[in-house]
Amino acid sequence: MRKFKIQTYTIRTSKIDHPFTFVVFSDLHGCEYGKKQQGLLDLLPRLCPDAVWMTGDMSDIRGSEEPFWDLIAGAVKQAPCYYVTGNHEYHGHCKSSFRYSPKEIRQRKDSLREQGVHVLEGEKQILAGSNSRIAVMGIDDLFVGRKQWDQQYQRCCRETDQQQYTVLLSHRPEPAGAYRYFPGDLVVCGHAHGGQWRLPGIRGGVYAPGQGLFPRYAGGLYERGTAHLLVSCGLCYRYPRIPRFGNPPEVVVLRLEPEEES
Repeated sequence: MRKFKIQTYTIRTSKIDHPFTFVVFSDLHGCEYGKKQQGLLDLLPRLCPDAVWMTGDMSDIRGSEEPFWDLIAGAVKQAPCYYVTGNHEYHGHCKSSFRYSPKEIRQRKDSLREQGVHVLEGEKQILAGSNSRIAVMGIDDLFVGRKQWDQQYQRCCRETDQQQYTVLLSHRPEPAGAYRYFPGDLVVCGHAHGGQWRLPGIRGGVYAPGQGLFPRYAGGLYERGTAHLLVSCGLCYRYPRIPRFGNPPEVVVLRLEPEEES
């Protein structure tokens, strides 16, 4: 079975009164981790997450979609699952002319909802069990169209409540200039694949789609004023043309803890 690392981050906030745990699956691209994704699913009973966040590119036109659906089938039984699209949910590859039709995209989203997944398209949902303290929002990938992406993003901004710890799920980290105006607390992304190559002395990797050479937001937890940007290095181990080096696939675990009183 393919190996992956578990990358854990901790954020403290005064907006909650007890800890929460979240698991981020991103950029699976149809890769397999054991039979029926058991390698990934076995993590969930150990971690007991309050939710699983999936930030796009979970399947890929170059391979079978079955690994993604296997992951969904197991994950929804163990925790609330939230999902946003990535660019590969809209087309086969950045250089490819193949593109899924709007009908096919709607059908995929409907199938996910039937499985019990919260598919986010610019709306806010309150995390169950958080006593209204945590709001989860999400927007489609930019391939939905710039106008529609802007409308979804602006709707999320308008619905932000400063009394709630607010999370925005969005596939790409490179619109960071836009995210700086997000009035919430955390933006969670993928897409960058950890910069593909991680070399000593080069922070953030060598190359990321959408950011080019030496990307600023390839993978990690970044502070942006009073908010954070969390970028997963993703789970894909067979990205074409540029193999991963010094950059193992990862599952992100986020610990959200109450701020200690001074």
